Amino acid sequence: MHILISGAGLGGLALAQCLRKQNISYEIFERDESPDARFQGWAIAIHSIIGELKDSFPDDMPDLKEATSHLKPLDLPAQMGLYFPGRPGRMGVEDSPEMPIVRAERRRLRDWLSREIPIQWGKRVVDVQESEKHVVVTFEDGSSATGDLLVGADGINSVADLVRSVRKHLLQKEAHDLLKVVPLAAIVGEVELSGEAFKRQLALGHSLWMYMSPDLGFFNFGGLHKVHPDGVSGRHYWMLMRRDPNVVEPDHWLQTASQEEKLAHVLETVQDLPPKFREIFEATPSSGIRPTAHIWRDLELDSLPAGRVVLVGDAAHAMTPFRGEGGFHTLIDAMKLAKTIVGLEGKAFEEIKTAVAGYNAEMLERGGNAVRSSRDVQTKSAGGGGQSKLVSANQFAKPLPEVPAADILKGQKIASPLVAQA
Repeated sequence: MHILISGAGLGGLALAQCLRKQNISYEIFERDESPDARFQGWAIAIHSIIGELKDSFPDDMPDLKEATSHLKPLDLPAQMGLYFPGRPGRMGVEDSPEMPIVRAERRRLRDWLSREIPIQWGKRVVDVQESEKHVVVTFEDGSSATGDLLVGADGINSVADLVRSVRKHLLQKEAHDLLKVVPLAAIVGEVELSGEAFKRQLALGHSLWMYMSPDLGFFNFGGLHKVHPDGVSGRHYWMLMRRDPNVVEPDHWLQTASQEEKLAHVLETVQDLPPKFREIFEATPSSGIRPTAHIWRDLELDSLPAGRVVLVGDAAHAMTPFRGEGGFHTLIDAMKLAKTIVGLEGKAFEEIKTAVAGYNAEMLERGGNAVRSSRDVQTKSAGGGGQSKLVSANQFAKPLPEVPAADILKGQKIASPLVAQA
């Protein structure tokens, strides 16, 4: 077997590692020109499958937590704090030996997944030809590759992206015909914090905190992108979202609002929050506001054709991040597809189709459930009313002890530098 992988994000790289473990031939192609061509995102939670990842990946992989945790160089557990008005204390989930969670910084995670993987950069797909014998993918630079399977790990695909995606070949539909707009008007901010302000954010939630109050009419959270090497400062980000079915309209105010106007709107909106939850918004300069409109879209597919072209991750089941499951299911896809591929050596085309159909059915059912669950969380939290039992990182929220900000870094010794990456 020779496997072609389009997309060197989490899903494509995880699949490549699984194939490397099994000594299965592969090539991986990425449309970006370099690792730094695009922002990789902030941080994601990996949980429940940490042991399975270790078993599925080659033995030369560094420890996942040591290599990717956004809390390094601090020795603090990943933790998501949840707060409710009128309810004393806080709820949340936390990394523990019994239920481990790694909150991975996205760039560190991609570097970890890239270890020993020969990525071919600047490979933009323009054509896919599939037959009973093989699949051929052609790139914008005129080159092509032939394999037994083509895996589309090229993400959700921007509706403005005119380059042919693997999913577009498979379904013969454009992204805008498949993606569903999530009715949330979102404003995103980023800010550098240090000293006491940094400690106060860690005290709310080492990794992330949310103030849950549907009565306010908006949904907000503050999160840690990464701790800086000095251990007393870090980069943080936040989102403020309000339910708005018109957010995608070209005349929506967020499409043309300046950074200053967006920040002014946020500060007015959060004025009734308790001071400790307002702080991250008030500390953000207008230059820290993302200038482009942030439109959430998700994707739920009923079925996929079975053949020599397969999808993983956001290409098949993109979802909002409110349950922390998008990257989680992408990694599961990669491991399950690798197990399917292992059994295909020497198989006839009809047997390959049957195996791919089995993979598709499980992946779409599991991914679709996660898309709907994530959509349900944002509907209830962002002004839709009601409360359901909250789940994050595959754990039900439970009471978490509160630690004063002044004590949050007591006893901390700056951990060794991150494990060297490929």
